[in-house]
Amino acid sequence: MQQKTVSGYLTRSLIQFAAYQGIDIEQLCSKVGLDPVALTTPDHRIVPSVHYAVWREVVKQTEDENLGLHFGEAFNLGSYGIVGYILLNCATLAEVFEKYCRYSSLFCQGMPSRLSISEGMAFFEYNFNSELTIQHDQREEWRYDTECTFVSTLSAIKLLTGRELRASMVAFRHTPPADLSEHQRIFQTDLKFSMPFNRLAFNAAYLDWPVLSSNVNLLPLFEQQADAMLGTLNGSDRYTQKVTYLIAEHLKGELPKIEAIASKLSISTRHLQRELKAEGTSFQKLLDKTRQDLALRHLENLTFSIHDIAFLLGFSEPSAFNRAFKRWTGKTPQGYRSTRS
Repeated sequence: MQQKTVSGYLTRSLIQFAAYQGIDIEQLCSKVGLDPVALTTPDHRIVPSVHYAVWREVVKQTEDENLGLHFGEAFNLGSYGIVGYILLNCATLAEVFEKYCRYSSLFCQGMPSRLSISEGMAFFEYNFNSELTIQHDQREEWRYDTECTFVSTLSAIKLLTGRELRASMVAFRHTPPADLSEHQRIFQTDLKFSMPFNRLAFNAAYLDWPVLSSNVNLLPLFEQQADAMLGTLNGSDRYTQKVTYLIAEHLKGELPKIEAIASKLSISTRHLQRELKAEGTSFQKLLDKTRQDLALRHLENLTFSIHDIAFLLGFSEPSAFNRAFKRWTGKTPQGYRSTRS
């Protein structure tokens, strides 16, 4: 069974928050058995046992039993990696929840979320699947994670829409803490504990709220990259797939270098070259293939200009993109697009 993982973006954000509280980062990493390299390589995947050990140790050192709530208030969309870019470019709050639920495993596997609507109410649920429960019996840390998720969701909604979402009810699976004053201050609604689910309920009419930063042209571009990364994440752990994942993540206007990708994987450039050669490929081949695959996907959407696609894929000018695309397919980007319309 493939090990579920957490995005390094999340663990790094939690450790940075701990540093703001005055905690020594090197000492913290040593205590939980986390390689400090992970702090400079957010694309690393962290095993849940280490991620939750960070939660446990930070709570212990800060003596803050409401750490999940307070971290959630300080959360920012950058901690979601490419999912954050997707949310920023959604059209409405309904689309935000849809994309969040679809791509949430990119930053946290084994903790699926879903949105349902019934009788004018929307219900956002965030629960741990049975597979993760069997492997990691860490219920206290789940409390912090869940509380952080709900508070950060409210924070993200305010950032994206400029409005404050007032929940009608918030339910948690964990038992109630002795002091509920911080929960009441933040949520300002009916609170339920020891429930069979983690749930945030609110008026479904809020889902029509527009996202202020929406860009209908950029959203599909980021989604196509996220889909490629999702497919890689759900596959095996071969270096070919890891490298493809990282290339797709970092293709945002400039080309990633093999040295940077090797650093993300915490191995030397020579080591990475050997691993890829053993798998019958090379970094340049994977870079070319990833750019080609993304180019084909982007060209399917007629709202994207060829100039924008060229820029996103790291080409200095459209003419360079034309030459590369013709080498890949025997056609120019415009010629290929015309055959698909």
